[in-house]
Amino acid sequence: MGNSHQLCSLQGERWLVEIPLGRFFPADSIIHKLSPVVKTISFVALAVGSLFLSGIVDSLILFSFWISLLLLSKVPLGEYIKTLWTIKFLLLLIVIFQLFFTHGKVLLDMKILRITEEGLLNATLLTVRMVFAVFFSITLSYTTTPMEISSSIEAIVGKLPMKTKRVSELGMALSLTLTFIPLLSLQTNRIIMAQKARGVEFNGGSFFKRVRNSLSVVIPVITTSLKKAQDTASALEIMGYEPGHTLRSLDKMSWSINDSIILISTAVSITAVVIL
Repeated sequence: MGNSHQLCSLQGERWLVEIPLGRFFPADSIIHKLSPVVKTISFVALAVGSLFLSGIVDSLILFSFWISLLLLSKVPLGEYIKTLWTIKFLLLLIVIFQLFFTHGKVLLDMKILRITEEGLLNATLLTVRMVFAVFFSITLSYTTTPMEISSSIEAIVGKLPMKTKRVSELGMALSLTLTFIPLLSLQTNRIIMAQKARGVEFNGGSFFKRVRNSLSVVIPVITTSLKKAQDTASALEIMGYEPGHTLRSLDKMSWSINDSIILISTAVSITAVVIL
């Protein structure tokens, strides 16, 4: 809870690091109460299905689905907007490359660069695909704890015909990764604030000065991350964790009518996206 308040207090600074992956947004909602396995299967399938959008109708179907999830999950819309802001440069690159480097019917000729009708359509379509894929992925992260996600993947992979002998290790590694990402973001922000308080500027000066100032953040982050990893390993050893043994099982988790509704809705939506 303390980490959440600290993250919120840091959001006003534009130069701080924001990593939404692995961040859990606690709320008493229908989506939060769904089976983690159902959420993992459904939201990952929807994220992948988003990459196959090809028109307005199937886009509207997924948009309606996501709006329903947004309202039912009680996660503020602003959280999703902040997530898009973290990938703004990736979205910009997609638009630029598609807009100016796609051959087709010329809409605007600027001599050096040309905007084509096909480029405009491709830029719009790829951007929509990326936005939906990110939104569904982040919905899983916001409504499911890292331990639940890793345990879900462990349970799903464990049911496959060609299961690996290291399913539990995979689940543990994923759980620790999802847990460390927001902690790493928080630690990085703390170090940046401390360096700024000492008068260190990250945007001004020559290239070499900016690199040197950046090292004042990178080196402490690496050092603290290694220490945190060592402390976690020691804690797991004290808890008696052994590779090959699970810390938590999802087999006894209850199944509700809402889980069935989400799975059926997901299947219908993915089918519509593929067919339309």
